[in-house]
Amino acid sequence: MTDSKSKTALLAAGALAIVFALPALGQQGPESLLPEGFGDPPPPPSSPTTRPPAAGPVVPGTPTSPLPATNVAPPASNGVDEDEGDEEEDEEEEEDELAIRYDVPPAARRSLTAVGIISDASGGFPADAFGNTDGAFLKQVVSRTTGPIASRWGTIMARRLLASRTLTPEGVNGADWTAERAWLLLRMGDSVVARRLVQEVDAGNYTKRLHEVAMQALLANGDLSGMCPLTESGVRLVNDGRWKMSRAICASLAGEQGSATAFINQGRYQGWVRGIDYRLTEKAVGAGINGRRQVKIEWEGVEGMNPWRFGLSAATGMEPPDRLFDNSGRQLAGWRVQLPMFTAATRAKYASAAGALGVFSNRDMVDLYGQVLEDTEANDAVRTRAENLQSAYTASGDAAKITAMSAIWRNAAAGAEYHGALVMTARAAALIRPDDAHASSADGLVASMLTAGLDRNAASWANVVSEGTLGWALTALGAPRRAQPVQYGALDDFYGNDNSENAHKSALLLAGLAGLSRIDPEAQADFGGDLEVNVTRQTAWSRAISAAAERGEQGTVALMAVAGLQAPSWSVIPANHLYHIVRSLRRVGLEAEARMIAAEAVTFA
Repeated sequence: MTDSKSKTALLAAGALAIVFALPALGQQGPESLLPEGFGDPPPPPSSPTTRPPAAGPVVPGTPTSPLPATNVAPPASNGVDEDEGDEEEDEEEEEDELAIRYDVPPAARRSLTAVGIISDASGGFPADAFGNTDGAFLKQVVSRTTGPIASRWGTIMARRLLASRTLTPEGVNGADWTAERAWLLLRMGDSVVARRLVQEVDAGNYTKRLHEVAMQALLANGDLSGMCPLTESGVRLVNDGRWKMSRAICASLAGEQGSATAFINQGRYQGWVRGIDYRLTEKAVGAGINGRRQVKIEWEGVEGMNPWRFGLSAATGMEPPDRLFDNSGRQLAGWRVQLPMFTAATRAKYASAAGALGVFSNRDMVDLYGQVLEDTEANDAVRTRAENLQSAYTASGDAAKITAMSAIWRNAAAGAEYHGALVMTARAAALIRPDDAHASSADGLVASMLTAGLDRNAASWANVVSEGTLGWALTALGAPRRAQPVQYGALDDFYGNDNSENAHKSALLLAGLAGLSRIDPEAQADFGGDLEVNVTRQTAWSRAISAAAERGEQGTVALMAVAGLQAPSWSVIPANHLYHIVRSLRRVGLEAEARMIAAEAVTFA
């Protein structure tokens, strides 16, 4: 045991060194996990399918901070217990007991060598996506990617990577590595895949860290029964009041109301959880088999949201007041839109934000708003949007379809809601036949198509859009191929139409074209001089992602790319970040993702 502790201490020291060595990345300046649009992705995999062509996205706090929150370990004792030897014996006995309890036939045990939901054959990243990169470094990149992530496509790419069945890097425990991946998924808003990922590890292999993250993932889904197989080991390893209180909930779910009452009374006396958190636990216990507790929840006077409140209120079918979410991260839109216990009208309130995040697809949004049309609880605004979306797909004639789409875009607020509106109409936009008669709507149509990766449909508008317009820029970046490099005159025309602050759209257009090698070298130098922007400027982060690309490590490049996209919006992502991201992704065979990220940058800067 002493040797094990020494090894753990050495690994921790090495990881700590990485924290200080790693640059401050990115601070300078239920859908399918397959990329949308590049061929129709299958539903969540039931059997392996051929991967589509390579053509083809929040800050951890404490339980009192905005969601998501991490559990804080109890402080270590400063003294030496005279019964330490006896305690170690007890711990070893408990470990043996747990090993027996969770024993499964050898053939059914799941290895920690490679943990994930989707394989390379079914659309995931390759097993060796991280190459020989040190696990401690990768773990620090993941843990320091605290978001928010400016790019929807960056999030989509990262979600696919984190869910892929990749080899556990050297130097990290497989269960802990799974925990960090799931924790990043939660921070990005993907509660459903985070839960699926933690459930890929056998309960007997759970570490303290995986217990901590698993509870967050289960609560984010309102899944109380999912905690039950982990409750006793969670109490032992984490020693957290919520794990102790979960005993009462699980006893009630099993119909053992006597035990549930004993646990909840013990929790009240010992203060495992207090106030509204205790009342919610009572309500959850009352919802169990033969539960007879009638608990009324009063939200008045309650400040803020935490994982326990979120999960228990969702599980019991309650929607807390919006004010409690005021200081929570935007990832909660992704959690809330995927809660199956709420009505379509309720979930639709979060659909646009979740679509902009990259955790809710065009198909998801169309399905949801189809349900809204049948939901009698839908308010006028939500119903009107659903009716406009229906018209965008079914109206007679392209002009009528465009009118319906324009109404959706026009009525959306700037930012995430507008981004989500473009996602919502993507496949409707792809139904419109390219025609000069619709040239005035081409910018919106092309932008909408590219949010879902419908690159070939978008490229078909290349002869309709006017040089220097947004639609022209997006086809130059997003089309699967381009015959001729972009010249200075076209860039200058775009600059003349650019009303972004400091011509940031123009700078990102230059960076994207340069990263894709779709610009004349002389035009790149001249236009960069006009903008006073050096898109190839190197930093510690850019050298790291370039080195990973040189080694051909798709996974490492994708992680570093997302780390470099940490910002509240595209307006503050430096042009050199976009250049190195696009160039590196392209070098490792992720050109489709590179094109979509570049097009997104210019659309939303």
